[in-house]
Amino acid sequence: MKRFVILGLKILGILAAVIVVILLGAAFVFNSSSFQKKMLDYSTEALADRLQTKVKIDSVSINLLTFDANLLGVDIEDREQRKMLQVGRLSVNLDLWGLLRNHIQISSVELDGVKARLYKPKDGEANYQFVLDAFKSDKPKKDKKEGEEKKKKKLSLDVSKVEVSEIDVVFNEDTFYLGNLNYEKHWTGNQEGSIRHLQGKVDFVTKKGPQTGRVDIGQIAVLGKDDSQQVKIDGMHLVLDNHLPRKNAGKPKRGYFDAGHLDIQANMELTLNHLGKDTANISMTKFEAVDTITGFNVKTLKFRAGINKKAAHLSDITLQQDSTILRFDSATIQLPSKKEGRKFAFQTSLIKGTTYLKDISRPFAPVLKNFTMPLELSVLFSGTDTTLVFKNVEVHSPDKRLTIHADGGITHLNVPEDMEVRFHVKDMLAKGDIKEEIISMFAGKKLMMKQLKNLGDIRYTGDFAVLWKREEFQGNVGTAAGSLNFNFAIDENDKYLTGSANTGRIHLGKVLEMKDIGDVSVNANFKIDIHKERTAQMRKKYGGKMPIGNVNAVVREASYKGVKIKNLNVAIQSNGGQIEGNINQANKGLDWACDFSISDIDKMSTLKVKPKVKVKMKEIIDFSKLNPFKKKKK
Repeated sequence: MKRFVILGLKILGILAAVIVVILLGAAFVFNSSSFQKKMLDYSTEALADRLQTKVKIDSVSINLLTFDANLLGVDIEDREQRKMLQVGRLSVNLDLWGLLRNHIQISSVELDGVKARLYKPKDGEANYQFVLDAFKSDKPKKDKKEGEEKKKKKLSLDVSKVEVSEIDVVFNEDTFYLGNLNYEKHWTGNQEGSIRHLQGKVDFVTKKGPQTGRVDIGQIAVLGKDDSQQVKIDGMHLVLDNHLPRKNAGKPKRGYFDAGHLDIQANMELTLNHLGKDTANISMTKFEAVDTITGFNVKTLKFRAGINKKAAHLSDITLQQDSTILRFDSATIQLPSKKEGRKFAFQTSLIKGTTYLKDISRPFAPVLKNFTMPLELSVLFSGTDTTLVFKNVEVHSPDKRLTIHADGGITHLNVPEDMEVRFHVKDMLAKGDIKEEIISMFAGKKLMMKQLKNLGDIRYTGDFAVLWKREEFQGNVGTAAGSLNFNFAIDENDKYLTGSANTGRIHLGKVLEMKDIGDVSVNANFKIDIHKERTAQMRKKYGGKMPIGNVNAVVREASYKGVKIKNLNVAIQSNGGQIEGNINQANKGLDWACDFSISDIDKMSTLKVKPKVKVKMKEIIDFSKLNPFKKKKK
């Protein structure tokens, strides 16, 4: 948008300057209206001849006593006889004598009713190129001798008052509209200005396809002096549309956030402490924004920033999103440059604050909508346009019944299919009933809550990874009943939870509230169905609320009523309504087994057991030893 706005204003400025200078020069000699009319006709004809297109100017009036110039009804066509530039009125009041001192002092400028239609095809010249070519200097550039410097006095410009209204620019399919612009510089040095009803639409193409961006700003107000200016932006509306279905279409459990579909409304206030050619220093005192579609809400953003061509240095940063508040002392952003081979990168000081996961539920994780527990957070954050790194992550509840220490990162942000989220949990501790409180904040059926409570305090160390349509978890869990090593994965393609677990010792009876069962040492593999439609059909058919899947295990050692048993094979199958299983042990002379079933895992009274015993007599009795006719060896 900036590019075609500048082009439009540049063309307008060239044409207006040429016309005004020609007419002012003529009017300086002859100030009569009749002569100005003749000179208008002459200038119009000369301009049309220079541009080789149709030029029309309705009228011009110049008053040498007040140094006012008024230009009305400018109409210029391009080489295809299309309306390229139209100006309703241009009024300028300036000091002509200042031009002799290379100083342009403009008391006021009024511009009204500008329409520009600019086109630039991909394989051809722009329709405005002939204007730029017509006023290029024909003089060849002189080669400078070594050590020779051509001194040229710069032309200075000083404008006291500007009023602009109804600016309508079209560049190809992109549009720009300005309702009103006012600027005034007072004798005290104070400046004030405002822009109202600024609108624009830009179509562009990214690696992911065509997109359309729209911006609408109600008002921009500026007040202050050159060394410090207050800027206030109200009613900014930004819309981004990639013309594709939203990513959560047909996926109710997925968050609403989609970078290809944004509808942001924002207001902000900032102070320009310094604004130079390549440097700037600003203070953001107020920023509030909300995406009306995703619900992502920034309630407060404050910071100070020093910016140059290579980097932006931020300090005293505060970010608030609904209930979440984060603060950090500093951050550095490296600005990208293809020419200098510099890539985007950033890093922060230690970020601290309190976060509520419910604040990000609608845009990113609807499952967290009831997660109202405050969590204290601290982290070091850095990254590039493709990678994010989180170091020294610490999360804990206010009472520290829950504490987490971890490191991690996200790679391949630019390729969703290759993106990986990996974290190493150095230590996690959940004390008392904090685990039950956390689970209660999630919707859905609560399974095996009694068994979870019986585990007591839980400590975990391990790793997890979120990959393309797959999540992986592994580590060690320590509990009051014993410890457990596990490794499992969730496959989002076939919707199964698969994995393995093993323990050297766990007091299973304590967990299941069955006093006769003591310590157990076991290796197990499992496969649990998590497909929503598939499991719904099973539950409808069999009833119940238990998990659906199977477990195969080898019990290396178990204790039952004080008797130790080794090398048991266990197979368990659950259809949701009932769990059926088999336990068997093969011995030299005796095989024993039992089938069991249970319809409610929270009520062990529903457990039914059918024992089976098989005596292998041939292995117990050696009949050859009972043969009385067999001779004994001497």
